[in-house]
Amino acid sequence: MKYLLDASALLPLVTRRGRQLLLEATRADLIITDLAIYEACNSLWKLSTLLKSISIEDAIDTATTIKDLATRGMIKPIKFTKLDFSNTLQIAYKEGITFYDASYIATARNAEATLVTEDEKLKKAASKFIKTITYSDLESKLTQTNGQK
Repeated sequence: MKYLLDASALLPLVTRRGRQLLLEATRADLIITDLAIYEACNSLWKLSTLLKSISIEDAIDTATTIKDLATRGMIKPIKFTKLDFSNTLQIAYKEGITFYDASYIATARNAEATLVTEDEKLKKAASKFIKTITYSDLESKLTQTNGQK
C-alpha cells in the first residue's frame, strides 16, 4: 500500500517511530510532497522558537532526519513539477480549502496513495476524492506489517 504523508503525519512518524521507522519505511511505500518537508520544518521552528516546547537542537536533529529519509529514498518525495496545478486549483475552489491542502489530495490521487493526515478539515475534503487515514491508523498498519514479515 502506498501512503502520502502530509506534514501533520510526517512529524509524529519521524519523532515517535525513531529508528524503528528506518525498518518500517523499507516495508511500506511512504511518499511526501516537497511542501510537506517545508511545512514539517516550519512546525519544528515554531515548536522551538515560539512555543519553546522543544530545543533548537532537537528541531535541527528532526529536520535533518526528515531530509536524510527523503534523500535516501526511504520516504519518497514527489516534486511539485508532478502536480497538476489546474486540477489542484479546481479542488481547492470546489472544496473551499487552500491550494496547499488541495495539493495533497491531487498528489495522493495521482499517485494512487492513501492520504495520511491529522488535519480534520483536509481529511473531510479529501475523503470525497481518495482514501484517508490518520497517523494512528498508519502506525497500526506499520506495526502489523512488521509483525507479518
